[in-house]
Amino acid sequence: MSLSYILIEKKNRPHISYDIEEGSAKHKFFLPITAVILFKGLTNEIKKRNNLDFLDYKRQSIIDKFQKKAVKDGYIIEFNSSMSKEPSLVIDNTTNFEMIVPTFYESEFYLYGEIYQEGGKNPNLHISTKKYGNLTVSATKEQIMDGEKKTYKPYGIKVRGKRSFEDDSLTDLELIEFIQYKPVFNKSLLDKVIEKASVNLSKITNVDAWLDDIKAEGI
Repeated sequence: MSLSYILIEKKNRPHISYDIEEGSAKHKFFLPITAVILFKGLTNEIKKRNNLDFLDYKRQSIIDKFQKKAVKDGYIIEFNSSMSKEPSLVIDNTTNFEMIVPTFYESEFYLYGEIYQEGGKNPNLHISTKKYGNLTVSATKEQIMDGEKKTYKPYGIKVRGKRSFEDDSLTDLELIEFIQYKPVFNKSLLDKVIEKASVNLSKITNVDAWLDDIKAEGI
């Protein structure tokens, strides 16, 4: 079973073979029948609705990139599968699918790292995080002046702000509270926790899958 394009996560993408023909390029994916059915169903639904509003952000973004490429370079992009001779979706320079999902969402986040600057005319603090690099967080004078000086010390902070669907970047951050933590290794405490948890952990048949299910989103 083969098809020409499918919307799947990077880590699950199959090997690609290229079949070059006169005036066109075919990108073939060889996949299980279930993936082909999913692909055909998604592209047929896009064609039927003539919009992307039922897709999640990532899939809308992929279709939008094809659409922009077709408009920019005058391409005609056909999505086919071996289940049908007719393309299930065609994108060309007249296609106008609108992305209607929001580009960001507002929420509260926990950030951990070293505060390397605080204060300023418009009060704020700067924190260096492992995942997101240097971030600026607005704060009040009272929040910054309360307690000991925090510059060049490891801190956790609870903030509210916006997170991008496209690249996970954080913007418009406002400080809610400081959470001081001391990353000190305590072997005795760790051994006690492991011993206490071992009874139930030994009953888990697939530890990796279990851990994936309970993982919290870290920043």
